[in-house]
Amino acid sequence: MQSIFRHFHKIFIIAVFLLVSSCTQFRGPKYPEIIYNNKQPLVSMTYEYGEVQIILPLQYESTVPENILFKVYAKADTLNPLISILQEAPDEFRTTVPQGALDINSKTNLIKIIPQDENFDPVAVRFKGIGFGRIVLPTKIIRAGQLIVSGKTFLNDGGTILSRVKISLQNFDNIIYSTYSNDSGFFQIAIPGEYRLAEHLRIVAGENYIFKPFSNKLVFDGFRKLKIDIPLGPTSQMKGPLYITNKNNVQFKEGPDIGSKILFLLNKGEVLSADRVTPGSYYGYIEVEIEDRKKITMHGWVNKSDLRELNMNQIKNN
Repeated sequence: MQSIFRHFHKIFIIAVFLLVSSCTQFRGPKYPEIIYNNKQPLVSMTYEYGEVQIILPLQYESTVPENILFKVYAKADTLNPLISILQEAPDEFRTTVPQGALDINSKTNLIKIIPQDENFDPVAVRFKGIGFGRIVLPTKIIRAGQLIVSGKTFLNDGGTILSRVKISLQNFDNIIYSTYSNDSGFFQIAIPGEYRLAEHLRIVAGENYIFKPFSNKLVFDGFRKLKIDIPLGPTSQMKGPLYITNKNNVQFKEGPDIGSKILFLLNKGEVLSADRVTPGSYYGYIEVEIEDRKKITMHGWVNKSDLRELNMNQIKNN
């Protein structure tokens, strides 16, 4: 009986030993000091990125450019645009810029409107900015650039300068603008670009002189500037004695007799170089303008009562 008890006692001691040993194997390692990972706490921050919306309504007069380049500048810096956008011509220009980019104290911000058409001039719109939100600017009208006609007025017989010559631009018979040449004979007229496509636009000069006025159709044909020099009076080919018609619808005839064939009618200010004189008529030649402003001479008769003597030296001296 004692031997059995001893046997179980040994088994119990061995079991306890094995149990203690097994638990020791699953125990975590021991460290002499506490270990820190030295990581800072994570901080999460949300940033709200603000924008300013800009709206610029546009209105076009007559013609519309196909494309427009828009450039937005801020704070008087006209070298470095914040935004550059090329687009078809819109009814309004819309864009956004970062909050804080615009000058909110004065009108140093700028939108440059650059039509991609040489018939239009660039347009600048200055405006005062805001801190955030939406800016709706006043409507900007886009017009075709002005048409400019310039030149000099002079006598046709040698280039003597004529000053104070009345000059007008007309559409049909409506005067658009009129001026006078200066003491040097120079003139310049600017009219709205919408007349570029007008089919009956012309320049008329010299209505305040005794000569037949100069008249010429204006065709810009893709150009905005025309240079037109205006000669008045007879050329140097016409020799004296010279006479000038004193009214419109003067008969230029084949012969001096009543009932002679009328070649055509002369306007007031036409010049006749007389070769022969009868009691009632003068025979001579006139200059007739043909294509490309070239002139030819034609001979005929004019009633004496429809003419007066022309003193070219007096005109030159005056």
